[in-house]
Amino acid sequence: MTFQPTKTWLVFDDNALINKPTEAVNFPIDEQIETCIKKMIAYVDASYDGKAQEYDIIPGIGIAANQIGYWKQLFYIHLNDLNKEKKCLLINPKIIDQSENKAFLESGEGCLSVKKQHKGYVIRSEWITIKGYDWFEKKEITIKATGLFGMCLQHEFDHLQGRFFYQRINPLNPWFKKPEWKVINPTLKTSNG
Repeated sequence: MTFQPTKTWLVFDDNALINKPTEAVNFPIDEQIETCIKKMIAYVDASYDGKAQEYDIIPGIGIAANQIGYWKQLFYIHLNDLNKEKKCLLINPKIIDQSENKAFLESGEGCLSVKKQHKGYVIRSEWITIKGYDWFEKKEITIKATGLFGMCLQHEFDHLQGRFFYQRINPLNPWFKKPEWKVINPTLKTSNG
């Protein structure tokens, strides 16, 4: 069964459930998780393929299961970073290492589950190493990532912990940055055309 993405799937940050940590996915994958996976792929791939307007959805480069009402530990990312396609669907991901040095997207961050705009630098690790079961490769993988892909992995992982990007913005000085922090200025392209 294929799914046509719709914005009615989205759960927003005013829903108390999305602010709680998610539960691990049990193997073998059941029908409910397969449906979740198909919906996440349909939503993000519509954005990647430049069809967000056609489906009347908010475009996105990643989505966590709890953003569409499944309280389990999995997320999907599909984006271009430095003109390279990056795509992964991680199940039960764990961050196993991260840099002490920080980084932020110069343009800030947004989120499918956040209606209100939150301005400021979202401070994250410059690089991370994350492992999890990859749906496409059908095995556990380890990814070391920087740049937009690294930021997106951290953003989606935060969702699984019940956190939102705006909780990483300095509340006293949203534009605070240290000189040694890396500025990431991606050319965001949600279409591969």
